[in-house]
Amino acid sequence: MKESYKKILTIFAIAASFIAILAFIFDVIIMPLYVEGDEIEVPDVIGLSQEEAAEILDDNGLVAAFEGPRYSEKIPKDHVIFQKPEAGSLVKKNRTIHLHISSGNPLKVMPDLVGKSVRDAQITLQRLGFEISEVEQVNSEFSINTVVEQFPISGLNLSNGSKIKLFVSVGPNIGMVRVPDILGMSYKEATSTLETNSLSVGTITYEVSKNLLPNTVISQFPSKNTLVAVGDSIDLFITKSQD
Repeated sequence: MKESYKKILTIFAIAASFIAILAFIFDVIIMPLYVEGDEIEVPDVIGLSQEEAAEILDDNGLVAAFEGPRYSEKIPKDHVIFQKPEAGSLVKKNRTIHLHISSGNPLKVMPDLVGKSVRDAQITLQRLGFEISEVEQVNSEFSINTVVEQFPISGLNLSNGSKIKLFVSVGPNIGMVRVPDILGMSYKEATSTLETNSLSVGTITYEVSKNLLPNTVISQFPSKNTLVAVGDSIDLFITKSQD
């Protein structure tokens, strides 16, 4: 009886040992192989188009989920700017990979630069992230180094780094001069100013004034800033005292 009991215990011990060995092999060798074989390394799809990213993820047994757009100065529009999980992560098959798509550079409104000095225009454009691609000098009624035209025109929505062309005044054509402002000057001062600008006094019309000193210029024709030929005459309206 005792011998039979011992045999049963021996058989039970051997069976238990065998089961323990199988469990060890399954836990240490088989399961890691199974788990590792079921994990996938997430590929890097940042910078790729939506179509390319979706295709690569699908080829790797993963699912692409596109999220709302984000502005980017580096990643082109409709390309992947961010992914989660990150590239190199180990995930299960059919895992969803969240992708954010670039909407491109944030758009900014092109300002009106006409009438500004070249320096002011440069500062304004730099603050907006625009670049001056070309400066063309043109004859114009505007003062020298003043912007007289721009391309693109003001009011347009432009992306960061857009190229801007400026047309800058170098003054009027040769042989032309701008009429100075002589209102409020005495006749003597007005005459001197006109001569300095290669102009002369034309017709003089006197008008009575109780508030201004005699011989004060109260009107002129052509008006200030008008372009006229060198040597042209300017008509003056001058005050006189009441007789």
